[in-house]
Amino acid sequence: MTTKIVSKSSRPFALPFVEDGPVYTPGRAFVSNGGSQRWRLASNESPLGTSQKVQDVIKLAAANQHLYPDPDGLALAQAIADKFDLDANRITIAPGSDSIINWLIRGWAGPGDEIVYSAHGFQSYRIRAATSGVISVAASEQGLRADVDALLSKVTERTKLMFVANPNNPTGTYLSPAEVADLRARLRSNIMLVMDEAYFDFVRKDDYASSIQMVEGGGDNVITTRTFSKFYGLAGLRVGWAYVPAPTMAPLGRMRGPFSVTNISLAAAKAALEDDDYATASMAHNEQWVTWLNQEISALGYRVTDSVGNFALMQIPGGTDATIAFVKILDQKGFSVRRTDQNALPDWVRITVGVEKANRAIVEAIKSFGSVFAAEGTK
Repeated sequence: MTTKIVSKSSRPFALPFVEDGPVYTPGRAFVSNGGSQRWRLASNESPLGTSQKVQDVIKLAAANQHLYPDPDGLALAQAIADKFDLDANRITIAPGSDSIINWLIRGWAGPGDEIVYSAHGFQSYRIRAATSGVISVAASEQGLRADVDALLSKVTERTKLMFVANPNNPTGTYLSPAEVADLRARLRSNIMLVMDEAYFDFVRKDDYASSIQMVEGGGDNVITTRTFSKFYGLAGLRVGWAYVPAPTMAPLGRMRGPFSVTNISLAAAKAALEDDDYATASMAHNEQWVTWLNQEISALGYRVTDSVGNFALMQIPGGTDATIAFVKILDQKGFSVRRTDQNALPDWVRITVGVEKANRAIVEAIKSFGSVFAAEGTK
């Protein structure tokens, strides 16, 4: 006789670390001022829109949506390889680089294992880990910069991966090539070092370089991830990629599954990569306006981080309550910005570089609060 096992729960529950896990909170797409002028400055979207060449390719690709896409995105992988002088056989294509982060955590760590990341790093590392039952360990920073010694001090026998965004979101700060090389040299060889370079394309600094040559140069424990969402203006199509050690390709492919990136997204990303005019304009616009925003906000008495991304990060004197009030007032004035509480920076606000009119308008709005918000704005 078979014994029937009866569950005491009233419905099927997800695993506890999924059922009660943290949730990624995206930047607000809309503001609540009720007026006609609204500026989306919360999600680091491109202020230049989608290039005309990409739009034309999307229209052409629309006719073939009855066909499944290439599961490996080989044409796009080859275009990336040609542009950056890489091996196309070590490029994996994904629906956004966040998906790659998720696959790596799920595929290379399990419940009770650990990942290490920088305390004010991209919140997705912590959130993706939590919803896989993996423990995330935050390493302290120095001056809102990742600290190599602090990262290495958090490594234990349970550490499976280390995530470093370079440059980092939301601080906009970065590690030099020497610091990254030091980190890799001192990191245990059976720990995967994931260098998240979502904002790589914006940086023009002599003391910055991509980690991709570390992957190219051999060794099996470094991965570099990139995205088409920011610099190339394809946030709505969700395309990312990674350059990985050869032994990683097969298991990563199993995590990805078939047909993860659509025909339209693959075609659009290839066209964006080949649109040199758009890339030049994207770089020039950002270089001008991120510098301008940092200078203007600093001149008003606020601390900024001298970000090299496509955003500025500013601290609001007065703490968390003042910061919530600051964001609410900007929202009422027609500006959607991002409070960085999910990055353990509850009294900081990130502002995406927008079109010239938006950049000038938000600085004028901040000026209207007084020289320093906490002095008058919360009274």
